[in-house]
Amino acid sequence: MTWCKTVRSARGAAALVLGVMGVTGCGDDEQAPSPSGSEVTWYRDIQPLVERSCASCHDGAGVGGVALTDAATAQRLAKLIALRVSDGDMPPPVLDPSCRSYEGAERMSLTVEERSRFDAWARDGAPLGDPADAPPPQRAKDTIEEPDATLEMPEAHDVTLDDDGNEYFCAIIDNPFTEPAWITAFEAMVGDPAVVHHMAVYRDLAGDAGVGYGVPPGTRAFPCRDPVIELDWQLLHSWAPGVGVTRLPEGAGVRVEPGEQLVLQMHYFGRRGTSARDRSGYRLELSREPPRAEVTMDVFGPVPFTIPAGVEGHTERSSTQNEGPPRLVYGLLPHMHLLGRSYRAWVERDGGEEECAARGEFEFHHQALYMFDEPLRWGTGDRFVAECTWDNAAESEGQFQLPPQDVHWGEGTNQEMCFMVAYLSDE
Repeated sequence: MTWCKTVRSARGAAALVLGVMGVTGCGDDEQAPSPSGSEVTWYRDIQPLVERSCASCHDGAGVGGVALTDAATAQRLAKLIALRVSDGDMPPPVLDPSCRSYEGAERMSLTVEERSRFDAWARDGAPLGDPADAPPPQRAKDTIEEPDATLEMPEAHDVTLDDDGNEYFCAIIDNPFTEPAWITAFEAMVGDPAVVHHMAVYRDLAGDAGVGYGVPPGTRAFPCRDPVIELDWQLLHSWAPGVGVTRLPEGAGVRVEPGEQLVLQMHYFGRRGTSARDRSGYRLELSREPPRAEVTMDVFGPVPFTIPAGVEGHTERSSTQNEGPPRLVYGLLPHMHLLGRSYRAWVERDGGEEECAARGEFEFHHQALYMFDEPLRWGTGDRFVAECTWDNAAESEGQFQLPPQDVHWGEGTNQEMCFMVAYLSDE
């Protein structure tokens, strides 16, 4: 990259908010040519990328705060934008689509060439260009116009952010089902996009949500700092900015039962002191008839393990052989804790062939469920391999104790995990 290495500690959507104080000249960095060989302009080259991959957070109403969709604002912040994009902090780290394509990948990531455009644009003085050069508006996003069912927080929540600008909040939501049904599509209904960083819906298999967080039985709303520490919670769906409608393949569905306890977990983010009320939920499409493939959740990953104190790159791996019928993996949610740095997952075939399932840098406050464009086949005898790497050095961005200590596997945020949470079914 050509911009100086500053403003390193802020990650994710906060990076631009915390950096709006300004980035001045960066010294004698080497000047590289514009990627296209011609001047890069806002309207022709940058605006389409911002609308596609940045606006879900940075439209002035979203969790990123700053309205980068405004040409004058983007021009004023061009150097800072280029810095964050070149560093890989913006957009926040996601699953590498070159490993496996997934729904929303084009909205949640930038290619190397696209990242270079921001650098060239800022270096050339951030010219706006001719509005007539702007491509046609992008198509309206997919939505569930007539949901078969909705899930919603029972009442609005007054958001209270901690010193780090985070709040994790859980609400038991009314179960609308009177007979078994199969969810075939999920759409998150974000109440206040200015503070909603991500959200997830679970079912509590024991029907006692909150007991693991120490709240009295029957409590319908309670603080629930991530990670989820109730092991009988089964993930149904997870949303983060950029994720649209999640549709399962034709003939596949997630079974839900009447009377099951459903829990919505919210992660709010913003500046401490922000005043907000949120009432988020989900729209669902259903099948009342059993689908060909009933989708369930499973978890892959090494257990137990210890990450030695001071080690910058410690890796653990698990390998799970499929001893049953062939299975299809529809999507994955990589999950680690504060020291997590990167992850990989793949299927090893007989004969040594490997097929990539997931690969990427990990960001604790930006976790998402990635639904594949095409299911991954996990055949009989194949092995599903999950691998995670942690940074337990003193300089680690996620370090929470100095001097560093050995960190063991466990459910607490001050412990670590390596899980690939998978949507899958029999073939």
